[in-house]
Amino acid sequence: MSVSSRTIQNLHSPASRAVQSIARNRSRRGVEVADRLAVAALACGSKLALGVADMMRECSSPANVWTAQDLHNGDGELFDGVGTYSSCGARLCPSCSAALRRRARRRARVALDSCPLLTGEHARLVTLTMPTVADASLLETMHAIERAWSLLRKRKFWRESVRAGIKGVEFTVTSLGYNTHIHILAVSRWIAHAGLRSEWTHCVRVAWRERGREIAFNTPSGEAIVDVRLVRAKAGASHASITQESALQEVLKYVCKPDAWLNVPESHLVEVAEVERFPRLFEVFGAMRASHETERASDADTSLDTPSISDGGQLMISFPESSPSVARARPPSLRSLVLTCDRPAWLKKLAHHFANRRAYRRGALCARYPYAIFQTLAGDVSFGVACRYTSIERENNL
Repeated sequence: MSVSSRTIQNLHSPASRAVQSIARNRSRRGVEVADRLAVAALACGSKLALGVADMMRECSSPANVWTAQDLHNGDGELFDGVGTYSSCGARLCPSCSAALRRRARRRARVALDSCPLLTGEHARLVTLTMPTVADASLLETMHAIERAWSLLRKRKFWRESVRAGIKGVEFTVTSLGYNTHIHILAVSRWIAHAGLRSEWTHCVRVAWRERGREIAFNTPSGEAIVDVRLVRAKAGASHASITQESALQEVLKYVCKPDAWLNVPESHLVEVAEVERFPRLFEVFGAMRASHETERASDADTSLDTPSISDGGQLMISFPESSPSVARARPPSLRSLVLTCDRPAWLKKLAHHFANRRAYRRGALCARYPYAIFQTLAGDVSFGVACRYTSIERENNL
């Protein structure tokens, strides 16, 4: 089917060029991180890490990364988007990380709406910083901060101050190591800064002591750095306050910026690639948790839902059953296949898997967004159902 001149003009509009730029950047960064991971995996003989690099390369390939026009949300508003037809699911992948951030953003907004403030409560942005430990790996640092957070939540000081909240973990790479911190959008009563600093310092010390390390805090107080800012409806001149939208953006940065993976030591990339279960980086807790779990259970369509860039999500389609279902063995995961296949067989299976997933997801997204136009970085154009029929009618009239 030929593409009309009007469609070509739309695909080169300023909005379309903007999402194409984002798509190209994610694709390029994904390949760069995959190449670094592959070099490190070959050097240390990690078959699993090499397989993850292969999956990331497929995920970031021009044939898999798409941009789209005339997507729509639940209110019928149209917007442009970018995503991948098939996802590798790797923590290191820029496109898959963007999908995680999008889902976290959606759940965070639902949780916030379900938790109105009570008398004496305010919304606050709380930042808890972990001291940089020079010779600690990224995974070890993540486990330590997760353990410290678990300890803090059980402390009387925290339970009496904070009723609910949304937590996100972020790190940056410095010349000394990893600067790791937790951002929390909390619904709470007054939080005494000195008390929070003392409690968090104790939890951090215990977390690292359990890992066989005694740490010091290079601060004037000799304690960890914490920050508490009041969340207001409008931005104020004082550093002590922040808007809710800005606070959400801080919490939902979600781990790191894609470029940060290019600065992580290659040996640490292998460690992250090999871990099967990464420490929890996003969490809704307290009184918000019940609504969060309800929203997850009823979330049958995690496709694009905001003007923010997204990967389209995984559509879930169910059909009525006429007879009792028979339990079937689950097919092996890609992570298990990479360990059981020789490399030529693995690469063949991987290419076949991504080709099948691309075909399925392309059809599902075109059906979900009937008026949308999808284009991959490789130049392949697909139309939504209604848009496709309109194009056929236009060709027949010609």
